[in-house]
Amino acid sequence: MSMPEETAARPRGLRISKIKEHIGAEVTGIDLTRPVDEQTRRQLYDALVDHVALVIRDQDFTAAQFQAAGELFGELMEDQNRRYLAPGVPLVSTLSNHHKDSQGNQAKVAKTATWHTDHTNQELPPKFTALYPVALPDSGGGTALCNMRAAYEALPDGLRQRIDGMQTANTLISSARTDNANPDILDDQRDSTGEPMIQPLVRTHPERGSKAIWFHMGKTERILGMEPAETQDFLAELLEVAMRPEFTYVHEYRLGDMLMVDNRSAMHKAGFDYDHSQHRMLYRLLVRGDRPY
Repeated sequence: MSMPEETAARPRGLRISKIKEHIGAEVTGIDLTRPVDEQTRRQLYDALVDHVALVIRDQDFTAAQFQAAGELFGELMEDQNRRYLAPGVPLVSTLSNHHKDSQGNQAKVAKTATWHTDHTNQELPPKFTALYPVALPDSGGGTALCNMRAAYEALPDGLRQRIDGMQTANTLISSARTDNANPDILDDQRDSTGEPMIQPLVRTHPERGSKAIWFHMGKTERILGMEPAETQDFLAELLEVAMRPEFTYVHEYRLGDMLMVDNRSAMHKAGFDYDHSQHRMLYRLLVRGDRPY
């Protein structure tokens, strides 16, 4: 006798609460390894877009279950770095400080990170990034997040008007940022034959109509009309003005956290403030987006 299929039901204990006024919400009372009904799926999706980042607590995923949970938020896409994938789950990549490079050596782990939104060198960058910790150090190693929609709205009028029409040329790694780069990434860049991807510096959210500062410092070769070094200086100065403590949140992971980020409204960066003899590994997946404008 076959068992009946499990049907989706509204989770009775589901709770969504703000983490900070301008960024982040925490979700409790749901198990994403179980079927999710459409109303709940939409509630989670809207909370992510509204709050820019979502922390779904107390999950217990295999890589395949993490992928299935990510699919609740849209069609998944491949990571452009195909070297570090979860075994048997090619849409889930692994971010680890214990990776080896193509020569079998400990892969270089940068000791500083840059604010960014993911994969700006692609025509259709991911609208969402999801992260799930598998191994964590005793402390540190969180992910910093910033609401770039709020940051844009708070800019002085003159600066906001200046950047509104700017465009960036994006590549795998900027020529101004190669000093501490992973040699495998540099090889990929040398092998690349494509033209830089032109993107807006200020992006309009296709679902909300809001505008946000939107770039990846490591992939921005230049702002059109500027040289690469001048571009990096300008972007750093822009962040200095735009980012305020009230717009930012550092997520310190607990095992079981599924962190989701709306890349169209946020920037993020990894924290390297931990003991690198300890293992830090996250699963990552990307939800396909559309053409920025």
